Amino acid sequence: MSSVSSKEIILADQPRLSLGRTVRIAIDGVRYRLFRAAVTVSVIAVAVAFLMNILSESLIKRRLAVDARRELSAMRDIHGWAARLTRPLDPAAILMEVAAGGALDGSTAKGGVIADRASFAARARAAASYLAFFDALEYDPRRALIHTARGTAIFDALSDPEHFTIFEQRLAEMPALRFVGSLAEFRAFLDRWPELAVQLQGVVSSQEHAIAALNRARGDRTVFAALAQPDGVFVAAARAAGFDLDEATASRLTEQAQAVLDRLVIERSLSLLESRQLLAQHFNLLPADISANELWGYLEKSRQAASYLGVMRPLVAALEPYTAERLAALATTRRDELALERIERMTAGAGEGWLGLGERMGWLLMVSMLVCAIGISNAMLMTVTERFREIATMKCLGALDGFIMLLFVLESCFLGLVGGLVGSLLGNLIGYGRMAAAFGIGVFGTVPLGETLAAMGSAVAVGVVLAALAAVYPSLKAARLAPMEAMRVE
Repeated sequence: MSSVSSKEIILADQPRLSLGRTVRIAIDGVRYRLFRAAVTVSVIAVAVAFLMNILSESLIKRRLAVDARRELSAMRDIHGWAARLTRPLDPAAILMEVAAGGALDGSTAKGGVIADRASFAARARAAASYLAFFDALEYDPRRALIHTARGTAIFDALSDPEHFTIFEQRLAEMPALRFVGSLAEFRAFLDRWPELAVQLQGVVSSQEHAIAALNRARGDRTVFAALAQPDGVFVAAARAAGFDLDEATASRLTEQAQAVLDRLVIERSLSLLESRQLLAQHFNLLPADISANELWGYLEKSRQAASYLGVMRPLVAALEPYTAERLAALATTRRDELALERIERMTAGAGEGWLGLGERMGWLLMVSMLVCAIGISNAMLMTVTERFREIATMKCLGALDGFIMLLFVLESCFLGLVGGLVGSLLGNLIGYGRMAAAFGIGVFGTVPLGETLAAMGSAVAVGVVLAALAAVYPSLKAARLAPMEAMRVE
């Protein structure tokens, strides 16, 4: 009986390359297929440039909007105070002001109108949030919920249990509307609304008494003329009536009130034919076509302002105290104010929507990212097809599926990194260029460098992640290739 000797078979572990070696192989793969890699980089760069362009413009517009609103608020301070010193605020406006952090004038504290200001401010904030909800409604749901009521009349109407029941039923039929808080909280607020309404009426009455005292101090002068007086008598009367006017605010109001009066005097001179003829000759227009815009544009230069005064002083005695420098300063201030108003209009809605980009730009961005992902995936699939024999050879030499997949994902990430860097720089340049063309070169100092670099870093990261995700399917396809089948492919 013959014995058959058995041979022991030893299976060694598959060799594993280090990450550094894998990275070098991936870089070699990109270098050997430079043209296809350049095409893929271009696709990524275009998508990232579009993203970066939107981000940079959004950052600039948000900064410009904040700065423009702040500067315009300071420049228009005189108009707000002129209204406050001549007529009381309505209850809704009082609620909004207190909710925004504004302090009530000291006159409201006299006579014990509001004993607990902290409680009043808390209820005012709640009321302001409800009013903001109703103000934001479109016509149909607003009419269904509160009919034609506006302002604090909404709370008066809904305090009626029957009206509140109808409101509750109709609100339940509108699942798309998100009410502020719960209906139980709103019901509790309405239960205490009469007390808040009495306090608001007390505030209004207190303001009426303070304004009546101011009217006696003002006499037959306009509020601008009274505020422009350098002696500060009217400002002192306003403080005595309870209006909180500190020294800085009073000084600013005096300066702005004088500017308003000066503008009126200068614009009245435009009614004379000699003024229109002078400006018409300069702008090559008909005298009838001359407006205040041409007048102030002409006065921006001191030399032209001096020429205007030389012609108009003998005809308009009110122009006697003015100098060319004063007229040029007024014209420059008006030009700056118009520029800020233009910025405010052009940046309206900045910061709204997804990532502050707005709904339309958000959808465009998503579509561009999808197109980019499809382009990357297509390029990587073509790369896999071209490298069938190379993949088969690596598998025959012991390469694992995970190594093949990692190799292709790394190649795609390198392309995404290069494309992201190029695209972020290009998109940032385009974004700043477009904003500079629209708003002037001042936009280059608007956004802090840190925010710009953070946006660029985010754009590069998006490019890398997008490239990696788009390469998953081609990498999986490459990893699943059978070595012998890949060898037979021509």
